Amino acid sequence: MAILNRLKPYGLILFVIVGYALLLLILRTTTTLTGSDFISNITIFIGWIVALLIAGIHLSRTRKDNQIAKKEEIRRTLEIDAFREINKAITNFSSLITEASTAYLWLPRKLKLHLEDPQIFKFNKLEVNLETDQHIVKLLRGVTGFVLAIEANEIAVIKFDHLRKYIQFKIDDVNDSIRDFRAYLATPRTERLVIGPVNSEFENRCREIHEELDTINCYLFDYRIELMNLMLGEIFDSQVPVRKPRDPKYKTLTEVAIKEEVEKEAEEREKKFLEQSRKEEHPSHEGTGK
Repeated sequence: MAILNRLKPYGLILFVIVGYALLLLILRTTTTLTGSDFISNITIFIGWIVALLIAGIHLSRTRKDNQIAKKEEIRRTLEIDAFREINKAITNFSSLITEASTAYLWLPRKLKLHLEDPQIFKFNKLEVNLETDQHIVKLLRGVTGFVLAIEANEIAVIKFDHLRKYIQFKIDDVNDSIRDFRAYLATPRTERLVIGPVNSEFENRCREIHEELDTINCYLFDYRIELMNLMLGEIFDSQVPVRKPRDPKYKTLTEVAIKEEVEKEAEEREKKFLEQSRKEEHPSHEGTGK
């Protein structure tokens, strides 16, 4: 229907031109027009055709250019809105990660202070375990906000879907590390933490979680740069330099999150999750006599 509406003006013009040509032909046939008048009118007629064709082509190009410009304007507006929303989620997420990371950096020091002066500096394993629960909750809240902001603008950032998935994987992994740490603190063998020298395993676990969280924060920084260069690079005719870790053993997000590998890992994790869910729904009855 839209195509027919666009063709209506051209159809009317064509009808008028054909009608005028037939009129000239009839007048010439009936000798109403002399030969010179007929040629003069034909010349005018051809001039009209050329002028109308040029005008039609110009209008068509102008309309197409306007449509492209309007489309580009809408695209850029949506990209800027998407960047603002996702960037806000990244900032909030990064803040929650930093809070948890700082806690694990501080824990060994907190224990040392307790051992030096138990009366002033307290170290309660139960409180630490409760804090780890809060860390997991906050990290899940942060990654949920991050993912929801991306999904709400997915058409604008679909190019970076594998980067988002990789960050989610790392959050799942660090939450597993925190759960292991919590289970470690709950064992009787850690009772000596509050009465003896600082345990190296305790320090190592805290340091590993701290490093995992700091790495994720770096990945969020990388994601923001990729997003900024994609959505704002053309507007400002510039590109933000990517992060360059000083230590070669550390990599940027785009270096570690290879699309094919991420998609493969996503399938493996989904399969593992479904298998675990089935086991929980249908627990084994072995050893129960049933």
